[in-house]
Amino acid sequence: MSTASLGVMDAISQRHSVRAFTKEPVTPEQLDALFQAARLAPSSLNSQPWRYKVTQDPAILEQFGTKEVSRTQTWLAGAGAIIACCADISGYVRDTQASVFFYKEHNIMQGDTMEGVEAYAEREASAAESAKFGAAAMNVALSVSFMMLRAVEMGLGTCWVGMFNEQKVKELLGIDPALRIVGLLAVGHPAPGQPTEHNRKPLEEIILP
Repeated sequence: MSTASLGVMDAISQRHSVRAFTKEPVTPEQLDALFQAARLAPSSLNSQPWRYKVTQDPAILEQFGTKEVSRTQTWLAGAGAIIACCADISGYVRDTQASVFFYKEHNIMQGDTMEGVEAYAEREASAAESAKFGAAAMNVALSVSFMMLRAVEMGLGTCWVGMFNEQKVKELLGIDPALRIVGLLAVGHPAPGQPTEHNRKPLEEIILP
């Protein structure tokens, strides 16, 4: 079912985690639309550190539901596609530095602002690997959120999965060991009868005085 006329707030309101899918396949065109949305996301210093690997192979999807890969989240085997959402840490550092050079060369930022941007890039380059991963992962998550909303617009369901064995997933999908996997995105056509309500904190609790 396509819901392409949805507005942004409609897609945000209707998005929920989907853990049961029909047998209807996710088409190459639908996957392409998701990735087109993902690449348009914002990122710090336009670094765009996200990298994606998708599988629709039934044998591999079956492996995702095992104890070794996902602690027996068996529902993953029923997804139409699983996307490994990765961060290119070395590329993130390289591209932030390239952006700093571009901003300075073209006089896009000046004075204290430019100095602050340079300091940020230097800090990222010299940070511990865990800190670099955290910064890159934040950008990847923004990109994934764009995919999730585009999926709603197309009538697809998604679920963001954070519990998985990173090494096993890399082996299953042939992912470069230098990349880090931030999370998995299960995608498919939602099966009927799933809960859709949102349990969200009220504004009074999230807006600081």
